[in-house]
Amino acid sequence: MMALMEYADRNTSFIRRLNLIFRFSYTFPFFMASVCGSLFALLFFDPPVHVVVLMPSVVLLLAIFVNFSNDYFDHRSGVDKIRFREKEEMAKAMLSDSELLKKIYWEGNPFDDGLVTDKQGKIIMAVLVILSVALAIPIVLHGGLMVILFGAVGIFLSYFYTAPPLDLGARGLGETDVAVSFFMLVFCSFYVATIDASNVDNVIFSMNFLDTNIFVLALGIFNTEIFVFAVIIGTMVGLMRLTDSMSGQEAHIANGEKSISVRFGLNGTVKIAKVFVVFAYVMTAVMAFLNPMYLLLFLTIPLMLKAWKIMTEKGELWMMKVPPLFFGTAFLTELLFIGAIIVVKVFSIQWWF
Repeated sequence: MMALMEYADRNTSFIRRLNLIFRFSYTFPFFMASVCGSLFALLFFDPPVHVVVLMPSVVLLLAIFVNFSNDYFDHRSGVDKIRFREKEEMAKAMLSDSELLKKIYWEGNPFDDGLVTDKQGKIIMAVLVILSVALAIPIVLHGGLMVILFGAVGIFLSYFYTAPPLDLGARGLGETDVAVSFFMLVFCSFYVATIDASNVDNVIFSMNFLDTNIFVLALGIFNTEIFVFAVIIGTMVGLMRLTDSMSGQEAHIANGEKSISVRFGLNGTVKIAKVFVVFAYVMTAVMAFLNPMYLLLFLTIPLMLKAWKIMTEKGELWMMKVPPLFFGTAFLTELLFIGAIIVVKVFSIQWWF
């Protein structure tokens, strides 16, 4: 694209520029959330392999769409121009402790930075939706109406996160939106993979006049482990959104938004964040009760303690230092879960009681 080529004279690699536009690295938690649910189904149940492969792929495309459309509408509203007017100070605060985060964390709105135009943005969003729908067709053929229902809810939450007229993020519902979305990414990926429309006992509604599963409402399998893990991931990523909102407090107030941080103030929002941090680790303890290998999930505690300390001390630019730590905690939790379930499968590890 022309805007991208015009940006070539800056001291940034081509891959880095692509990441600044599409935020590929920022979509990792989305992608890995679906991988967690799909892989859990593959290891312990017997789902179609093509569905297990396609679901994270569709999620990746939709995640890119969510972030890209979020940037587009924040650009149109002007909120990111206010938020990133002191970008150098923000980058210093957020990235000073980690070389890795310098490569993956968001540095600003690509529309505001001139990397992509409004017209190009509309075309890119349309292409992302078309590709997502095309790849989702085999999943719909497998899971039928349940996939359509889950997809409709997911698209609604994704699009109206920042899009008018709802703009959920500006009304104090952004954190709930994100938490529910990530819960669905984990649990629904597993649930859809385990749907068996050929089993008449699992079918609760059928209008199969086209000899496909599209008009069949069939149930998947409920599993406590993946459900609890989905709650943990939803909570942690919701926390990432909550703390990220604090870093843009000035912009939200100037734009007339009523996010949680605006409604409760920074001190009140920190208290809310800490309550949900405790809740997330209580749920992690429940996971460890279900299987000892899930004790690995507690390896994220050092990162979380660092975030907790920063929120408590409230030092210089503290609001900007917290979000990357929650990002890292959520992503590491997903990686540790994948490692745990692989070990459980290979060695059949269980509690003896």
